[in-house]
Amino acid sequence: MACTNKDLYKSVRKCPGTIIRPGIKPKFLAIPLSQILAWPKLPDPGDTTKGLEELATYKGDFTLAADAKWHAVDLVALKSSITTETQGEAPSATFLNKAEYIIGGTDADITGFGRMAINDELVYAQQDPNGRFRILGNEMFPVKTTFAQNSGAGATDSKTKPRSMHSSTVCHLASDITLMISSCFFPERSQ
Repeated sequence: MACTNKDLYKSVRKCPGTIIRPGIKPKFLAIPLSQILAWPKLPDPGDTTKGLEELATYKGDFTLAADAKWHAVDLVALKSSITTETQGEAPSATFLNKAEYIIGGTDADITGFGRMAINDELVYAQQDPNGRFRILGNEMFPVKTTFAQNSGAGATDSKTKPRSMHSSTVCHLASDITLMISSCFFPERSQ
């Protein structure tokens, strides 16, 4: 069998003085996996991919069930983050994407959302400061959502609900799409 993978490696350079904004925007979007009928496609290295950016960018849009929509949850600003790490061994290594979301308050609606999410499979979309969406979750691996509450103890403590999400994927947080979103990049789209 002949190997058809192209050599897509190239230098990855950042110009001195270029500002790279860290963090995420203070809200996430979620939708039950069962409401996604079709996923955008992530190219294989052997496809007609032209470069590294294309390799990590979905092509197309999500197709959702009738009347389905992404649900927004506001976050405490500058407290939440997403991390990615490699798991497994080559040639089957994947990425483990983790989001730690801090939601303000302990109100019943937040608690109800958590109660549903811990026993459901949700797909999450997270916008970065540059406007691109990161997709957390995919059609191949289940997403695990955990939920915790902290009432705070004193006048200077916070009353929050930390929420963690773990997603295995073949692509580290991909991006780019019309606001319907899996764990690679979708291009910036207006909401």
